[in-house]
Amino acid sequence: MALVLKNIYETFNYFFTEYKDPRVEHYPLLGSPLPIVAVIIIYLKFVKVWGPEMMKNRKPFQLTTLMNVYNVTQIFLNLYIGIVGGLNSYFSEDYSWSCEPINQKGSSSRKKLIFVTYLYFISKIIDLLDTVFFVVRKKNNQITFLHTYHHAGMVVATYVFTKFLAGSHATLLGLINSFVHVIMYFYYFLTSFKPELKNSLWWKKHITQVQLLQFTILMVHFGAPLIGGYCEFPKVLLFIGLTQNMFMFTLFADFYIKTYIKKTKVV
Repeated sequence: MALVLKNIYETFNYFFTEYKDPRVEHYPLLGSPLPIVAVIIIYLKFVKVWGPEMMKNRKPFQLTTLMNVYNVTQIFLNLYIGIVGGLNSYFSEDYSWSCEPINQKGSSSRKKLIFVTYLYFISKIIDLLDTVFFVVRKKNNQITFLHTYHHAGMVVATYVFTKFLAGSHATLLGLINSFVHVIMYFYYFLTSFKPELKNSLWWKKHITQVQLLQFTILMVHFGAPLIGGYCEFPKVLLFIGLTQNMFMFTLFADFYIKTYIKKTKVV
């Protein structure tokens, strides 16, 4: 058993040493994966055990001011990531929409893209506060498998992406997702001033539709070069990108059908 664990450690250590991107080495939290693993474990433990136990005999916290500040911060952070990231990738001169292989270019535009890629990774860690707010406000019905899986999974995915794949074909995922989050957090901000919007299926329905569109675009983005075989981006990563977005599309589509189609018919 000890020998097996040693081999696993040596394999991961080789991978992290051989394939890491030197352009991101100076950024915090992009060294050993252990801090990120710890963040995920603490997050899941708080959401599933510590948080509910702490709130068991307490009244829900309101957190109105804190959440307003949080939502506004998320709006501008994601807007900055989307705009600056887009201008220095797909809307720059040396970036391909159809295939951008893994490379370590050092141009000024690529350095800006690397920086916003790191910000995107940090934003996914900040996103974990969404669930923390649900717990302390006793909104336990909103802490679904889809919610926790998506938030925890995005932290892991963006860590790997930023450390090894920054500035590559997978960049489109972060850009689209950032603009989707601008819409989402703008909705959350509005509901703090107009609580009646929380009961508006129009807003919620169309936000989910935007999310489904996001996954559809990304399935094409990862699937086309995988099937066509015209891109030097690793096929295993194209496959993971395709299947992961198919999985997320399935989860969101199931939520959409149950929430906005079946319930509407019952009414």
